[in-house]
Amino acid sequence: MKAQYRRKLIDSIENTIGDIVNELIDKYYGDRIETEYDYEKILYSIAHQVKQEVFDNKAALNDVIEYLNKLRNKKSIAKLIISYMISRALEEPE
Repeated sequence: MKAQYRRKLIDSIENTIGDIVNELIDKYYGDRIETEYDYEKILYSIAHQVKQEVFDNKAALNDVIEYLNKLRNKKSIAKLIISYMISRALEEPE
């Protein structure tokens, strides 16, 4: 069950902000992302950070996706915030 939820979460984040994440990784973090697992770990971490920081750990998947959709509409701010989240994800221990 947890694996299914994780897969759905990763796919949802990819569909919502995957293009921004890919652009930032290509531009700034490409040397630190080597596998698909690394990329998925970043997407999962972004969702977790939004849930934790924005919603105080009280959010459903739909809340996180809705927040990221709103953020996406402000592209320059979205890039800044998502870049910060990527850097935090890369600092997390394995």
